[in-house]
Amino acid sequence: MKKQAGAGTQDVGGAFHQPVLLQEAVALLVTDPTGIYVDGTIGGGGHTAAILQRLQPGGKVYGFDLDEDAIAHCQHRFAREIAAGRLILIHASYRKACSIQEERKAPFLAGLLLDLGVSSYQLDVGRKGWSYRVDARLDMRFGPHGQPAEDLLASCSEQELIRIFRTYGEEPLAAKIARAIVQRRQQAPIRTTFDLRDTVAAVVPKARLRKTLSRIFQALRIAVNEGLQVLEETLRCIIPQLQSGGRIVVISYHSLEDRIVKMVFREYARTRRPTEDNPYATWEPVQPQLRILTKRPIVPSPEEIARNPRARSAKLRAAEKLPG
Repeated sequence: MKKQAGAGTQDVGGAFHQPVLLQEAVALLVTDPTGIYVDGTIGGGGHTAAILQRLQPGGKVYGFDLDEDAIAHCQHRFAREIAAGRLILIHASYRKACSIQEERKAPFLAGLLLDLGVSSYQLDVGRKGWSYRVDARLDMRFGPHGQPAEDLLASCSEQELIRIFRTYGEEPLAAKIARAIVQRRQQAPIRTTFDLRDTVAAVVPKARLRKTLSRIFQALRIAVNEGLQVLEETLRCIIPQLQSGGRIVVISYHSLEDRIVKMVFREYARTRRPTEDNPYATWEPVQPQLRILTKRPIVPSPEEIARNPRARSAKLRAAEKLPG
């Protein structure tokens, strides 16, 4: 789902990367050609390349990624821009964007872009177990820290597994799958993607298997990386760092992420709030901090989906920092 240079395709270790909603995202994001921007999920560098093309002298991009392969690739791809100080790569979670230090007077950020999809490279190569189509150890961590998915599957209770699958995967068969995992691990550990795939396949009708596997793997990826918590924390902490007119652009791929983005944007765009925490409270005016630019999310065109089927679930939302 991420990324490429310009409008073509790019080969990274044999996998092709296509940035989703490239033109729409960059057009909404870049309003100050001399501004400082953050690509919080740089991946193959497609969105970053398009941002850099729009910048003038003085403009720069901070690119974050927990995936060491993405950072190594972008170090090579953008060697010239890095040497010129136009791009700063940071091997860390995008939550660190809230801690950027600059010589400019705060608030100094002109925009934040987050493309929350797992890249085509990560899915197709499958080294960390993000895809059920490739046999690999169940790691799923974007970085080196935290609990791998295989450890989570070995240690969580049946009820906790049900919660993870329902909350993060919205999986209707969560209880049935959690019970199968607990029974399976009593016989042998679930260590690989194919171990998990076979466990799920044993209790799910074949007609529903592909969608169910996608939801289960999604749920584990979010649980392992604390994805929803990091997303909400970052949106809230980045708003004070945005200069007047600065933009936040987020591309999400499932309803839980999209719901968080919509909730935070609405909260910071509101013009009044209840004086007390009850439904009968009086309301008082409040100064809005954001203006929502997308009343409805922008979605890929049929032509883009035909070129890149993994874009089909993408939704883009954007908001702008208001003065004061």
